[in-house]
Amino acid sequence: MASMDDVLERMREFQRALDVFDELLTASMRELEQHHDAVAPLWQDELRRAYDARWEPLHERLREYAKREGPAYEEFLLRKTRSLEGYLYGD
Repeated sequence: MASMDDVLERMREFQRALDVFDELLTASMRELEQHHDAVAPLWQDELRRAYDARWEPLHERLREYAKREGPAYEEFLLRKTRSLEGYLYGD
C-alpha cells in the first residue's frame, strides 16, 4: 500500500504530465489550424466536404478540451494536491 507521501508525489507527477500534455496539445492544435487554414482555399471538392464532416466535430472537441476541460482538470488536481499537502504538512 502506498503511503500518503507516495500518493502526493504521484499526484504531482500526474499534474506535471497533464500540464505538459495540455501545452503540447494547444501548440499542436495551433500549428494544425494554421496549416488547415492555408490549404482551405485551395481544396474545394467533394472529398473536402467529406473531410470537413469528420474534421469539424474533432476540431470542436479538441478546442472544448483545450479551453475548458483541460484547465478544469488542472485546477482539480491542483486543489487535490494542495489539500493533500495541507493534510500531510499543515497549512
